[in-house]
Amino acid sequence: MPRLFPRLRSTWPAPDVVQAGLRRPKFARLRIDRFPRGVDNLHIDVALGPLLGRVAAGYVSALVREEVQRLWKHKVSDFSGPAAQGFAQVLQDHHRAAVKQARAENRLERVQLFQLAVLKLLLGQIDAEISALRSELEDARSQPARQLSGQSLKLHQQAVILGRQAGHVRYRVARQLMREIMRLESGGMKNLRKSLLGHAWPLPEPLLMNPILQLDGVGTPRDFSRVYPILLHDPDAARKANACVLHTLTAWLPEDVDATRTPVPGERAVATPRTEQGTARGFHETERRMRGMVGELEINDCSGNWLDLPDNATALLGGAEAEWPVPGRWQPPGIAPLQRRLNKRLAASLAKAGLLRSVLASYELAAVYPALGITDAESMLFDFLKGAIGRKELLRRLNAIDGVNDSMAMLRRIDELRKNYRGSPAAGRRQLVARFAGDVMRLRRDLKLGWRAFFGMDSLKLVVDEHEFSLSRANDLLQVFFHEGAAAVRGDIVGHVIVRADLRGTTELTAQMRRRNLSASAHFSRFFFDPISRLVERFGAHKVVVQGDALLLSILEHGDGGAEHPAVARGCCLAAGILDQAGIMNIENDRLGLPPIELGLGVAYADEAPIYLYDHECKLTVSPAISVAQQLSACQLLLRETCPLPGDSGLLVAAPVHGTENNDRNGTLVRCNVNGIELDAAAFAQLNAEIPLRRLKMRDKGRQRPVMLFAGVCADLRGESHWLVVREQSVKLWIGKQLLETDKEGRHFFEVVSDKRFIERIRERLSDA
Repeated sequence: MPRLFPRLRSTWPAPDVVQAGLRRPKFARLRIDRFPRGVDNLHIDVALGPLLGRVAAGYVSALVREEVQRLWKHKVSDFSGPAAQGFAQVLQDHHRAAVKQARAENRLERVQLFQLAVLKLLLGQIDAEISALRSELEDARSQPARQLSGQSLKLHQQAVILGRQAGHVRYRVARQLMREIMRLESGGMKNLRKSLLGHAWPLPEPLLMNPILQLDGVGTPRDFSRVYPILLHDPDAARKANACVLHTLTAWLPEDVDATRTPVPGERAVATPRTEQGTARGFHETERRMRGMVGELEINDCSGNWLDLPDNATALLGGAEAEWPVPGRWQPPGIAPLQRRLNKRLAASLAKAGLLRSVLASYELAAVYPALGITDAESMLFDFLKGAIGRKELLRRLNAIDGVNDSMAMLRRIDELRKNYRGSPAAGRRQLVARFAGDVMRLRRDLKLGWRAFFGMDSLKLVVDEHEFSLSRANDLLQVFFHEGAAAVRGDIVGHVIVRADLRGTTELTAQMRRRNLSASAHFSRFFFDPISRLVERFGAHKVVVQGDALLLSILEHGDGGAEHPAVARGCCLAAGILDQAGIMNIENDRLGLPPIELGLGVAYADEAPIYLYDHECKLTVSPAISVAQQLSACQLLLRETCPLPGDSGLLVAAPVHGTENNDRNGTLVRCNVNGIELDAAAFAQLNAEIPLRRLKMRDKGRQRPVMLFAGVCADLRGESHWLVVREQSVKLWIGKQLLETDKEGRHFFEVVSDKRFIERIRERLSDA
């Protein structure tokens, strides 16, 4: 304990005893930074679903209409009752789905993201509805038929009133919305989270019900004074009051709260970079006020401290009850002298700062003003109560207020209410000083939590545009909270396979068919593209590009390690099926006297989700596996001419020797792929993880050395099994017109075997083993 009051020091409780009596909040830390940024690389893309958006818009619209009817002194109709019921049901359904999904993934932050998204949806809808109503009034007033009528004047007056009171309407609607949400929370939503996730409040309750969010900053004195002492609406007064309270409690402050260092004044505070400058009014005001009261260390500590429970400060100063001081959670002797001394010290500090009279007047205003039945006179009456203006000036101003017919009668009413208030036991100066300490701490806590809420909402984007939805979801960036079950979870797509088939000979084939008056489109559809479409569906693939000389397909790998979605295995079987179908087509070509087509196929794997771009309605796939598959399916013309394949069919991979005319400038491998299927090394490694592969050596006709084979079984989406055989071969050296075998330590490549008779031999051998 510092030497604040030496004579009383020995009678006070020890610092650790005082600390033990202070309660501490348990705030869950916001973890939304764990979500990836969306397609704009700034926000987290979130989709709440059209149903929730519709019922929220309907409910907010009904509340706004009710408030403006009160504002215009019309008869208020119950628009919001039926809308509230529909909103409550849909929100609870979406909340239940979000909680269950968070539990399945063990990610509490999904519920935090959902709650912030709902907050952003509702608060944004209020602003949009008020703006739309103001525009509607202006449009109606400007109609030619109304320009000379009384209706035009009436609409003009309504527009002026709404423009002046828009902030008040927003606050009342936001407060009603939050009350409805808290009713649903107490009706079971928080209990569901507690039972399934172990956390009743993923977003702290003071954050969810934060008046700062409802005020969109600190709002007007009219609305602010309904929540906090009106004195604190002045940023300089709030900063001074905060310093007085912290200095009084300096002996027990948390480590990250420094009472000796004055926080940066709000007008000179450095704002946090934000992504929505156009709609950041409340965000900016909240941050400006917060940085005037809270130091940087405390801002960065999101866990909360005992100052974030305002009752702690009130209790340390004796409490606000009529019987004073109240020992509270402290039982040892000596707490009462400490409370008296701290209370007296804060009162002296406030008086020195010129605030004490304003503090007392703030609570007097809160007791007197609601009974007067007037509006927009809070600041005027506060000036009178704190002594800034006299009775004559108050009478003059009262005469200018709508609804005040007799200013002298109103003044007598004020005097009567003040007398009754001052006679109440809770209006004692010591009680009010203790109460004020708690209110200052409540404001600084609400500013901190409000800033974090604004920051979180500013970090996410509610995706409603169909094009943006498709783009974000296709790139596996969209966080979806659809009760309808359309959720796409980030991290579900962990890899993908690209199957590329280069078609050769199609130009000559179509030219001959045209000369013979045969339909090339019908021929290709019947014997190639339609059967391949059925194969694509059977193996769970997607068409990326379908052209006359190339076919590009993809298969997505989900986050199950390939156990239920063996993407590479199915890609290999799909490639073999495409090659078989080309053979069937060539049989028909031969029957018709037409030239054959040939294929070169490549299967490549990437351990990441593909990226999708959109050119209007055209979906473009971006993936490193595409260029790899293109290399695997290629056929180098010079290699094919100088080193022909046996039977002019098969797969050959060679390394041009440096210094020869065959050398590739980039030092890469070259291929002769004629009706062959090459599997890249990354895809082969993934294949080993997807299905059990049996390894064996076997001599193949036409080959000098035994070849290494890998065999396994893959199931398609129908559950039917397919044998899959991969041949491992050495990369040969290409010198002029010669191909030389490399040593055992040379490079290798992998070929998917498509010969059904050879595959049958492998199956029989493994069955006999």
